[in-house]
Amino acid sequence: MKTKVNEISIKYQGNFKISQAPLITSSFSATEIIFNSWNKDQIGLQECFKVMLLNNANKVKGIYEVSTGGITGTMVDLRILFAVILKSLTTAVILA
Repeated sequence: MKTKVNEISIKYQGNFKISQAPLITSSFSATEIIFNSWNKDQIGLQECFKVMLLNNANKVKGIYEVSTGGITGTMVDLRILFAVILKSLTTAVILA
């Protein structure tokens, strides 16, 4: 009996090498990078939860938008958050 199940996949958009990735050296550099990934037209209107994925050298592997909500909040499904973190083999995260 062969059982088939769905596989979770992570897809990186962009074509830069990890050696060219931004390095997080302080909270200021993390804030600058995460702010640049936000939609400036909606940042004051709608809550959004993102996770910055880092490698062991604190270089940014990617930024993933976990959820978007309403004016006063957004719900974060921890199963989705941890699935992305574990599947991308991330060693450090910054939540925003």
